[in-house]
Amino acid sequence: MELSKIVANQVLIIFGLVVIGFILTKAKMLTEKGVKDLTNILLFVVTPCVLISSYQKEFSVSEAKKLGLAALLAIGIHIVAIVISSLVFIKNDDKKFNRINNFASVYSNCGFMAIPLLSEALGAQGVFYGSMYLAVFTPLYWTHGVYVYTGGDKKEISLKKAFLNPGLIGTTLSLVLFITGFWFKDYIPSVNIAVGTFKSVVSYMASLNTPLAMLVLGYYLANVNFLSCLKKPALYLVSILRLGVIPIIGIYIMKLLNVDMEIAKAIIIPAACPTATVTTLFASRFKLDAEYSAELVSATTLLSIITIPLVVMLI
Repeated sequence: MELSKIVANQVLIIFGLVVIGFILTKAKMLTEKGVKDLTNILLFVVTPCVLISSYQKEFSVSEAKKLGLAALLAIGIHIVAIVISSLVFIKNDDKKFNRINNFASVYSNCGFMAIPLLSEALGAQGVFYGSMYLAVFTPLYWTHGVYVYTGGDKKEISLKKAFLNPGLIGTTLSLVLFITGFWFKDYIPSVNIAVGTFKSVVSYMASLNTPLAMLVLGYYLANVNFLSCLKKPALYLVSILRLGVIPIIGIYIMKLLNVDMEIAKAIIIPAACPTATVTTLFASRFKLDAEYSAELVSATTLLSIITIPLVVMLI
């Protein structure tokens, strides 16, 4: 119960930051170009720094095993999500909406929203385990996700983008630093100063993650017609799957396997997050309904203010 209160409080704080982004957009102080720039900064600089910062701990075999377990659990939850979503949306009259709904149900906002939540609610240890969800999410949406959006066109799938992207590169670099014990080795004085400076720079950049990510979400919310959202039944179905069914199944998997509670929390929180913002980016890229995809992202983001604390209570 205590953790659910902490998460609920952090969700409200995050929502407050989203509201600021919303207001700035309505006041024409946050533009499409500005959001693209912020997104690039988040993807290529801030998120890798958050991951690197969370791995600033001494290497131990037990921690490495827990990290491996977290990765396996993240893979398992994604597989469950893919199977459920594919079955639910297999018979949809509109193939374009079918693709968006399928993708939106599977992929959560585990970077922009989950990392700040994990950091605030569970600390660096939460980000440490939860980063495995992001590590699994990224290559999957560049392969399975692209396959869904293109209607099965394998030519569009880019293995280069699946593995050479900021999220996976950041995780890989973090793992290397963790395994080599880079942070805790005793170097000559000049090198120690350089390492200390590097750690401080990484820490400062990581602290930008929550406010910048939420300003971006606020921008997307400000450009959505909420009355239009209420008239689309599929939107409710996607919300139920993304925010309820998938994380709850994840909880039962954790219980069945008797997973360590700290790892369980760190994996379930990303699994319970709203639809990924990449849903809209891909809809635009593959010439589907970007406006509808933005409605999905926005609606699930608003609903998650209520659902994430409830899911954490179930843990």
